[in-house]
This record gives sequence, C-alpha cells and structure tokens, in this order.
Amino acid sequence: MDIRQIVKNLKIPLPEAEILLAHVLNKSREFIISHPETKTNKRQINKLNKAVNKRLNSVPLPYILGYKYFYGLKFLVNKSVLIPRPETELMVDEALKNITPSPQPITIMEVGTGSGCVIISIIKNLYLKSKTLSLKFFATDISRSALVVAKKNAKEHNVCKRIKFFRGNLLKPFLKHCQLSTANRQLLIIANLPYLTPAQIKNSPTIKSEPKTALSAGKDGLKYYRQLFKQLRKLTASYSSVIVMIEINPGQTNKIKRLIRENLPLSSIKIKKDLRGLNRLVIAKFP
Repeated sequence: MDIRQIVKNLKIPLPEAEILLAHVLNKSREFIISHPETKTNKRQINKLNKAVNKRLNSVPLPYILGYKYFYGLKFLVNKSVLIPRPETELMVDEALKNITPSPQPITIMEVGTGSGCVIISIIKNLYLKSKTLSLKFFATDISRSALVVAKKNAKEHNVCKRIKFFRGNLLKPFLKHCQLSTANRQLLIIANLPYLTPAQIKNSPTIKSEPKTALSAGKDGLKYYRQLFKQLRKLTASYSSVIVMIEINPGQTNKIKRLIRENLPLSSIKIKKDLRGLNRLVIAKFP
C-alpha cells in the first residue's frame, strides 16, 4: 500500500495523518506530501495503526510522537510532563528581556520545571546573546519522573552542566540549600505552576491524558501560587532584587495581584498578554 492510499483511509485529520506517517516512516512531513507513491510495509502499517488508535482515543499528538517543539527547540515529552504550550513562550521572551548585563551575579530559578523547556530555552538563548553574564541556574519539580525528562532534555541540548536540578515542593529545595542564597545577588524566579480548577479540567477533555498534578490547583486554581509566595518571603532578604514571573489563567488576574501585594507589599506588578490578547503572564519586581 502506498502513502496516497493510507492517508485517504485514515480516520483522523489530514495534517495529523501526515505527521504520524512521517513519524512511522522516519521521514519529513514534506516527504510524505511530495512522494505519495512511496510504498509501506506491514510492520510500518501496524505501527501507524497503533498510533492512529491512540489519537482516536484522545492521546495528544506530542505524547504519541514523544516530542514537542517549543521556542524553536525540540523537547522530549511523555505522560510524566505537561505538553509545552505556545503561550508559555511569552515567559521565555520576558525572562530574556529582564536578564541584562550587571555587575552583580544573577540566580535564575525555575519552580515546577516539568520537561525543562522554559529554563533550557532561556539558557540556550542567553548564551547566544552574551557569554559574559554571571549566571546560576536551578530547577525544581516535585515529580521524580518529570525530573528524569527534564534532565534528558538538558543533556540533549548540551546544558546539563549549567542547571542544578532538585526534587521537592516549590522553593523548599532552595530554602534547604542556604549556599544557593547569596547576598547582593539578583534573583529571577519563573514558575508555570498548576492553575486550573477541577471544573476547568473536567470541561477540557483534550487535557485528560496529561498529568493531573501538573494541572489541578485546588478550588480556585491558586493553591500552589499561595504556597510559592509564602515561601518566597523567606528568600527576599537574601537578594538585592527579586523578579517573579508566573503564568496564570486570565480569570485569576485580580486574585493574583492581591496575593502578591499580601506577600510582597513593596513590589511592582505588570501583566503581559498572550497572542490572543489574554492576561497570561504576571511579573512582580521586588523591591
């Protein structure tokens, strides 16, 4: 059977059929489109049918492929980590804008790193821009299996020696390692923590295959951000300046502002919109 016949018979959208067939044949999607006469064998058809059945059962395409592109880079993903979203690229953009040459060294911490796509993208782009910055990178996740994925991605992108990974709840690993905190050092914390409510998850069948621990955050979706800002109060005294960047559900904007003012009353707050014009990123600067 050739590619033309296979694509015609698959019960999934044409773009997805082309992507899965390219994956099975280890070819580019462009090859699939331009060489419809290419023959396939029984083993390849069986592998394709398994992949299509997963897709028909709502398994996200990146989990079937085993990877997802984010900020122009390819990242390994599996069911232990959240699939990187395009809107999260805004966090990388803003982090790069806020990390500027300084006489003071800069500490960059990612809380809830998941696949590691955010901090790895930041590192890759920072060192394209300048190799003279004095930077230290740390990342945490409470999930052991998620850290396995993050470390693999760091190795794939040749940055594993630049990041120290810790397993633990939010900032607790940093608070335990007092040597990570250095007086007069600038601190940038980035966090894309779970921020959905149980009702939002229930009404979003497309995310049912993703790890619930990376999505659900209590009745109002702010459970983990409350914990984060309480922990953060213990770190602010050790740094000359602190910037916190968090991704949110647009409907949480006012509650997040109040939460920040309660815990970091001297901070300034900015809200950044995603490509759809929705409030997506909150940036708090202290002092």
